[in-house]
Amino acid sequence: MTTKLKKSKRFQPVKQIAEHKEAAAATQMQQSAQAQQASVQQLNQLQAYREDYVSQFKTKGKSGMSAMMLHEYQSFVQKLDRAIDEQTKHVSQAGQQLDGHKQAFKHSHSRRKVVDKLIHKSKKEEAFAADKQEQKVADDRVIKGRPR
Repeated sequence: MTTKLKKSKRFQPVKQIAEHKEAAAATQMQQSAQAQQASVQQLNQLQAYREDYVSQFKTKGKSGMSAMMLHEYQSFVQKLDRAIDEQTKHVSQAGQQLDGHKQAFKHSHSRRKVVDKLIHKSKKEEAFAADKQEQKVADDRVIKGRPR
């Protein structure tokens, strides 16, 4: 004799898969957030370094500076500006990647919630059916126990 699994039990593997996908999406989202935060921090450091360098140059420039030193300064500031531009692009890309991972997490989270609701609904239906069957058995006992 084969026993039929209850509907709520049949959904358990689906629930496990949904939970696994949600956890994986949460991990990816967290890693993306950390990467974006690191990119922003590096950009801030580059910008602060440039400001300090320009400030030091202005201080030194007041006391006089050779043309060669001025050229080296300008060249280095241009390199810093290019690095800042490049890092700004990295920050933007990291933000886009984070947005994508947030959307993936929201999607997997909502799917898991749907599965949870289905399981909850199935359990309620199963409990209702069990109560109904119990009542039927009790009614049958009462009917059979009556003399005719």
